[in-house]
Amino acid sequence: MSISFIAGNLLGRAAISYLIVLVIVSLLSKLDWRLALRRSVRWYGLLSVLVLTLAGIGVAASRGGFAA
Repeated sequence: MSISFIAGNLLGRAAISYLIVLVIVSLLSKLDWRLALRRSVRWYGLLSVLVLTLAGIGVAASRGGFAA
């Protein structure tokens, strides 16, 4: 497994996790996208992205997704 594969996998998972958090925050902000963007980069938004990313990696690893 190359380092570019691992980096791409991590960045892809983080991007998808951020989009999920952005959609949820947007719904909680009554679809005000500017407020949602501000809230999504606060500590709790970034913590949510980190938790979702690590959960996705954990699921992939438990299913053998990182096997060479």
